Amino acid sequence: MKKLILAAAIAATAAAGGYFYHLDPKTDSDIDPLLTLIPAESAFVSFATANYDHYQYLHAFGYTQESLYDYLDDRELTAEQAFIIQYLDGYLQSAVDKQTLKTYLGTPDNIKPVMYTLGLVPVYKLQLENSDAFWRTISQVEQETGATYQTGQFGEVTYRRYRLTEEEDEDIGLIIAVGNQVATFTLDLPMLGEENPLKLALGIEKPQLSFAQSDRFSELKTKYGQQYSNYAYLDHQAIIQGLTQPASNRIARQLEVLQQQTSEPFLDEIRHPNCQTELAAITRNWPRTVGLAEYSMHNGQAAIKGKLVIESHNQVIINALKAIRGFLPEVTDPTERIFSIGLGLDVSKLATSVGSIWNDLRQPSYSCGLLADFQQSLGDENPATMLSLGASMLGSVKGMHFALNDLTLDTEHPFGPQWDKLDFLFTLSANQPENLLLSAQMFVPELAQLTLEANGEQIDLSTLVRAETGMQTPLFARLNDKHLALYSGAQSATSAEAILKQPLTAKGLFQFDVNMPRFMEAMRLAAEFSGEELPEELMHGSTSNVITQFVIDINDSGITVDYHQRSAPSVQ
Repeated sequence: MKKLILAAAIAATAAAGGYFYHLDPKTDSDIDPLLTLIPAESAFVSFATANYDHYQYLHAFGYTQESLYDYLDDRELTAEQAFIIQYLDGYLQSAVDKQTLKTYLGTPDNIKPVMYTLGLVPVYKLQLENSDAFWRTISQVEQETGATYQTGQFGEVTYRRYRLTEEEDEDIGLIIAVGNQVATFTLDLPMLGEENPLKLALGIEKPQLSFAQSDRFSELKTKYGQQYSNYAYLDHQAIIQGLTQPASNRIARQLEVLQQQTSEPFLDEIRHPNCQTELAAITRNWPRTVGLAEYSMHNGQAAIKGKLVIESHNQVIINALKAIRGFLPEVTDPTERIFSIGLGLDVSKLATSVGSIWNDLRQPSYSCGLLADFQQSLGDENPATMLSLGASMLGSVKGMHFALNDLTLDTEHPFGPQWDKLDFLFTLSANQPENLLLSAQMFVPELAQLTLEANGEQIDLSTLVRAETGMQTPLFARLNDKHLALYSGAQSATSAEAILKQPLTAKGLFQFDVNMPRFMEAMRLAAEFSGEELPEELMHGSTSNVITQFVIDINDSGITVDYHQRSAPSVQ
């Protein structure tokens, strides 16, 4: 079973590999014929509402300089598994210009792919312009990796099958097919017998009720708006239904076939009647996760703006999370800094909210073994009491924020590398933050020398820092009735002044942004300063030209992650 999941994951990567968020949509009001091939019951569906130029996105975001092999940690792959990685690598690297990418994939300039599941089986489809070019690339990658395949045909659809498993009793194949100028990537699992959805994946069979015939798309547009270029969802209810209720949907039937082929009763516990009832109740409160994206291209800069929503009808948890939303500052354009991170948290509401969530998770008392074990792990003591004691001195806090705006290193210093420029900002936002400073001075005697008036005036702390640490670092502070700011550098001084003017309005729970070219340069400088090599895991992002922003918040729909991603010039 584990090998099945592993092989499925590898093949799903192939299906999803071409499925990046893309740009410059051109509106198409006609019903996409690919949507008629998707069953309305599919647990995962992702589709574009307009054609987009995938070359622009790959090129602008710097993906052409990446290699997927860098992420595999020298793992041994079969020739067929290596074929998948090599093909996706070629896809990324072929985006050096538009014609090279078209020749590699055989696609038109603008495409509109779909990705969905048939039970447990992923399917990815995209339109072709030149199927001969598509197959030439496939054949070339086969030769480069030594991958072998079997050919097959259903009606007008021809396909190649690449076996991904080596064990005789676990036959899983990657299917690459072309029919009606549409390329399909999916899995073939003969072990599923009649529940193997290969004909359905290839469009030979049609769903009884398709996504296009259902009201799912119209419901998404009604709830979230029509402005998005891409819609996606993961249906939690369909997944839990398949896990817990026999023969209830395609997932359930496929799992039953797999259960018959193993001595491990992996479905027995979760299909107990108590689990069916209790898990169904939970997913009614947390029905699905929805993804939305809006694409644009302006003056060569690619951008994606959208959100991820974990939908919830559990008003106890949602209201508790809404209560602790705190202050997040309105910050400047992230192109002007390396990164920033902010925590919005109304500490005065934290204990009450955590207590409410804890009580809700323990009620009702579950009989399903999995859920009962989870409730037992929560313990018998409500953590609200301890939190209220710990937060008593910090109850006025509404949020914290840190930004690193600039960083340069003097490598010519006679005593070794020294920081030449360090431009950063830290803010603590609270009602009467001077009281927090007074409390801190009681526990940290060194802070007793720090005298700040809540009048917003700048105070130079450089001498104090030098006396206590020996560091020759300029440091300034400003304090008013809402914010305490510690900063160094001209850019941070400007940001501090702007933040001190902002009211303590609750705006969310967490925000983060990073300018990847500048961040990687800062990491390189930090490694040089410490005399250590840059960690290999950080090197994977060294070619990215992406600026990413996201904010985690709570609203009546559920838990939301609003994000904005755009291309940025590389550090010179």
